[in-house]
Amino acid sequence: MFEQIQKAIRFPEAARRKAAATLVRPFVSDAFSEESHIDTDWDNLIILDGCRYDTFQEHNPFSESVTEGISNASHTTDFLARNLTGDRSDMVYVTASPQVTKCESRFYKVVHVWQDAWDEELRTVPPQSVTKAAIEASEEYPDKRLIVHYMQPHYPFIGPTGRDLETHATFTGGLRKREHPSIWEMLSSGEVSEDEVKKAYEENLEIVLDEVVTLADRIDGKTVITSDHGNLFGERVSPLPVRIYGHPSNLPAKGLTSVPYVELEHDERRSISKGDHEEQEEEHEEVKSRLEDLGYV
Repeated sequence: MFEQIQKAIRFPEAARRKAAATLVRPFVSDAFSEESHIDTDWDNLIILDGCRYDTFQEHNPFSESVTEGISNASHTTDFLARNLTGDRSDMVYVTASPQVTKCESRFYKVVHVWQDAWDEELRTVPPQSVTKAAIEASEEYPDKRLIVHYMQPHYPFIGPTGRDLETHATFTGGLRKREHPSIWEMLSSGEVSEDEVKKAYEENLEIVLDEVVTLADRIDGKTVITSDHGNLFGERVSPLPVRIYGHPSNLPAKGLTSVPYVELEHDERRSISKGDHEEQEEEHEEVKSRLEDLGYV
């Protein structure tokens, strides 16, 4: 409790956003789906963190059409807990998200790209590093299903508009300064406009989609592209006159559960086999600071 009070004092706008999500949850009419798109048929599953269906639809670079998938989570932690349970020993998870450390024992192998490819200036993992690691993993583990988890379009924004906004919303040494709030706090307090933040978000998506196109051309088997959850830019998600920003956990609002789902054309399928969990040698000492860099308070 004392730690929560300290956080509220240090990050008052973040505390207000959390309180707003708590207030509207009982009044949200939607419910989470019980189905999981993780259990659909694929050899390669590409996850774009925090990607809305409608935004992907506007920027879809593939000839295949995008359909509206329904996520059963509104936060990466919930997504992992609800979708990736049980025996996943036929899967290799290549991830830019430190959240996966919480469930890595379920997979044959987890490749933590964020450990070696974290960009201190951008405060995230550039998508090019994820593409490189995914191609290497597909070659090293040809008999495993491959999950590739890019951090974009999730904040921090790494395109020109987002970098400009970052001059007003920075993190130092993994600890957020009170005078430099996150972009969602700035948006909710009116310091930046919704149009600016949406443009930065769209730039993030375009940047990562360039890498997804590259990756899809380099790996074999059936590839599916989707997201763990969407994102809100101040929408009202209940009858209450309360606006929600970002992606609070356990909030089944349409802007958070509506995600893209694209099946790419493919030729031969990979032959997949289960195996004993490969020993993970890393100790994840930097998880907390990396999550703070990504805007998780």
